[in-house]
Amino acid sequence: MHWSSLHMRHLLISWTALFIILCLVFWFFIRQTEDVLVEDTRDLARSKLELVLWLVREAPDRPGSAAGNAGEAGLRGLDPAVLPDWAAAMGKHLNARITYISNGRVLADSEVPGPETAELEDHAARPEVAAALADGFGTDIRRSRTTGRQTVYTAMRAEGLPGLPDGVMRVAVPYHAVTTELARFRGIILAALGIVLLSGGFLSLLPARGLTGTVKEITLALTALGEGDYTRRLYLPPDKEFAGLAEAFNATAVRVGRHVASIEGRRNRHAAMLDSLDEGLAVIKPNGRISSHNASLLRLLGASDLEGRLPIETALGPAIHGDVTAMLGDHAAERTTRRHTLPDGRDVEIRLVPFTDKAGRRRLILSLRDVTAQTRMQAGIRDFVRDASHRLRTPLTKISGYLDMAEETLRDDPDRAGRALATARRFVPDMETAVADLVAVAAARFSRNMDRPPVADVRGILENALREAAASAPDAAPIPLEVRDPGKYPAAVEPNGLGRVFAAALSRRAASGTDAPVVLFRSEEGIRIDFPGADSLLAPSGAGGDEAALFTDFIAAYGGSALSAGPGILGLLLPPADEESGDTGS
Repeated sequence: MHWSSLHMRHLLISWTALFIILCLVFWFFIRQTEDVLVEDTRDLARSKLELVLWLVREAPDRPGSAAGNAGEAGLRGLDPAVLPDWAAAMGKHLNARITYISNGRVLADSEVPGPETAELEDHAARPEVAAALADGFGTDIRRSRTTGRQTVYTAMRAEGLPGLPDGVMRVAVPYHAVTTELARFRGIILAALGIVLLSGGFLSLLPARGLTGTVKEITLALTALGEGDYTRRLYLPPDKEFAGLAEAFNATAVRVGRHVASIEGRRNRHAAMLDSLDEGLAVIKPNGRISSHNASLLRLLGASDLEGRLPIETALGPAIHGDVTAMLGDHAAERTTRRHTLPDGRDVEIRLVPFTDKAGRRRLILSLRDVTAQTRMQAGIRDFVRDASHRLRTPLTKISGYLDMAEETLRDDPDRAGRALATARRFVPDMETAVADLVAVAAARFSRNMDRPPVADVRGILENALREAAASAPDAAPIPLEVRDPGKYPAAVEPNGLGRVFAAALSRRAASGTDAPVVLFRSEEGIRIDFPGADSLLAPSGAGGDEAALFTDFIAAYGGSALSAGPGILGLLLPPADEESGDTGS
């Protein structure tokens, strides 16, 4: 049978209390019994002492003298010479030790043969003898030096005894009678007390069983509350001692459930807000390790878990780790914002904000924002300005020069002014082409830095470019298109810029005079378009012209490549895109 700890504690406490009480009862009863037995033994010894004295006075011949000398002994009293034999005989009849002492010297002792009594030490200083000499009667309990046994002594002053000098008559009764009775009583009492102890201990368990059942119900209810079951209720009869506790528990469970639900709701809202941020957030402990973070930081760093790790152990790298260590060590430092380049080449902006926790230790809030697109956008703007300055300088200079010439010659030579205006007008298409090319390249660079670049249908854009080429040269034969694989050809490119690239390639193909078709198909590397007669676009910008520069910049912006697909054939390779990743357009 398994007993709960409450059962055991209750039983041990009950047994301990009963044991202490019963020990006190046992001690008191034994002491009282021992005192009664000792007093009875003293009374018995005194009775025997008085009997001995009476016999010495009234009937000294029983027992003691010989039968023939009985009359004479009765008249003369006891002779000190026969006193030892008389004492020995009387001691046997009374089952006691009889001693007669005069002036401290033992004249007779029932336990010591007559000739040896002279060798006994002086008994005048014995407590009972001294008391008898002083008060007429004395008693004592001690271990006998003669017999070596515990003995009860009684002594009475003896004066005027026939034939004997004045002295003290002493009677000693063995104490083992007291101890024997006491041991018997002690055994009986111990047995009774043992029965009471066991009965009391087990009887004390009866109320404990009901108590432990109630305590068990309370424990189970509290355990359920601690595990998050706030619907658990505690039901106890109203007459139970813990009925009030059950009502308080039920009310507490309702309040705790409401508070926990409110806290969890706020926590979930805060967690959702933090996870929805584009910035990664982390709390840095005083030892420099990450204690918590939001999901955005995992997404930015491409990690599965960051808790407990140092920044240098993650994709943050040693530079950010150094900033964190310096901020934790410098208690005077305030918030700081810096930009770093991660080991994978991305540009990020970090913000470190220090704060002090409840223990007074310095911690940090680290926020990380990916500014790679912004940095590339700024670089693209710089490149656009540079390219615009380069591409537009020549046509603008020419147009400006011919307009100045026209202005100067308009009054004196109108014909020459008209020719200058006509020549300036011929450079306008070049200007428009340069602007269109610049816009296409800029759009490619900007869209590449977007989180979701537009997805365009390469086939549709190519077909539109062929229609525009046919419209611009109605007298020329249409350029044939060979599509080897049916369906759409989606790619993450800016459609207007790709149309400009196709127009440049078709222009080179028309200028070459070839009648080979343009081929569109899918390969293992991606979407492939072959333009016969357009391989001059592979030349550097200095040799291939501005169209070659546009072609190279645009294709590189989207991770594509240009290759020589054969004699005079330009091969254009674009990485494919999932049609569901964005809107496709032609």
